[in-house]
Amino acid sequence: MDGGRRETDVSRKGDLEPFSDSVTEMFTRLGLPDPELMATVSKGWEEVAGGPWKGRSKPLYIKGTELIVEASSPSIIAFLRYDEAALIERLETLVGQGKIRSVDIRPPSRS
Repeated sequence: MDGGRRETDVSRKGDLEPFSDSVTEMFTRLGLPDPELMATVSKGWEEVAGGPWKGRSKPLYIKGTELIVEASSPSIIAFLRYDEAALIERLETLVGQGKIRSVDIRPPSRS
């Protein structure tokens, strides 16, 4: 005898889902950006940013399909805007097409 346990009493691994999937689903329901997407952008920023972006900006967060980036100084914002389309193309190779469609460049915060 098996101690009264039936096979259906044993934990069903098929019912479990990875924690990251649950977090992503929760963020989506709340209208928040995918935390994994932002982590990927942040981790790969120096490599993918290239050109005028590298060392002159940093990604802050993603709102919908817009990446919010902080420029290193107010005077660099216009300079960075000229390379926005190329940056989006490079980001698409990193995170996939359509996940980031625009970039909002902001001056440095006053912290």
